Amino acid sequence: MFGKKRINFGSAGWFLLPYFLIYFVFFFLPAISIVPMSFTEWSIIGTPKFIGLENYTSIFSDRYFVKTLSNTFIYTILVTVILTVFGLLLAILLNQKLRGRGIARTIVIMPYVISSAVAGILWRWMFERNFGIINTYLQQIGLPFVGWLSDPNIALYSIVIMNIWWSVGFNTVTFLAAIQGIPEELYQAAQVDGASPFQSFLYITIPQLKPIILYVTILCAANSFQMFDEAYVMTQGGPLGSTTTLVYKSYTEAFKSFRLGYSAALSVITCAIIIIITLVQMKANKRNDT
Repeated sequence: MFGKKRINFGSAGWFLLPYFLIYFVFFFLPAISIVPMSFTEWSIIGTPKFIGLENYTSIFSDRYFVKTLSNTFIYTILVTVILTVFGLLLAILLNQKLRGRGIARTIVIMPYVISSAVAGILWRWMFERNFGIINTYLQQIGLPFVGWLSDPNIALYSIVIMNIWWSVGFNTVTFLAAIQGIPEELYQAAQVDGASPFQSFLYITIPQLKPIILYVTILCAANSFQMFDEAYVMTQGGPLGSTTTLVYKSYTEAFKSFRLGYSAALSVITCAIIIIITLVQMKANKRNDT
């Protein structure tokens, strides 16, 4: 009996080994290596030169870093809030006993099947100023063309719209699964006591979904803070740096300017901010629970 358990565990370990090897080589080792690399000056060719905290001081004295950090925070806040609220509302709607809700659920999750790069290319064509389908319809109803991706004041929000369309399905399905796990007896008891649908939502649905809301907001914030594909395929960080995020700037510093040490320092700062945001969210959730 115990021998069989050891054999099964060993078999599972062998099946998991390729994944852990890939994870270790292509994620864990690079993630660790950026820390010592961030204290060096290196242009891929030659030997890295230790320069201490010079990369970090250069980053915080760079006037474009503030703009990049601001873009990243604005994007993260907008996407996280809208995706969390909109995903929850869609889940509640799709949980109702309505005709065609199965088709509606499929339509909502379908965009998430494609990659973010493909979604970005699709929306870049739709946002095209002169020939894009959105401006074409605006012209037909008598409205002027909008520089969705060419106007520095609009470009970042255009990427937000694209990301909401692409990823709201994941949040919706997550919330929908959690809502279906709430005991129906709670709603029946509230109905007997004369509670309105809004009161049931406020005092039953929201408290029951608190762990899922925390999970979704942390995931959205972490993913949004690492936004790269959308900026790369839609705007290349422009116009005038209005869509340049920390991850995109890290990419350009490494593979266009060949400043790997500077890029590594940006990556370390990005990772540290994500960890801080996650810890703050978790601590705030614990305070609300107490």
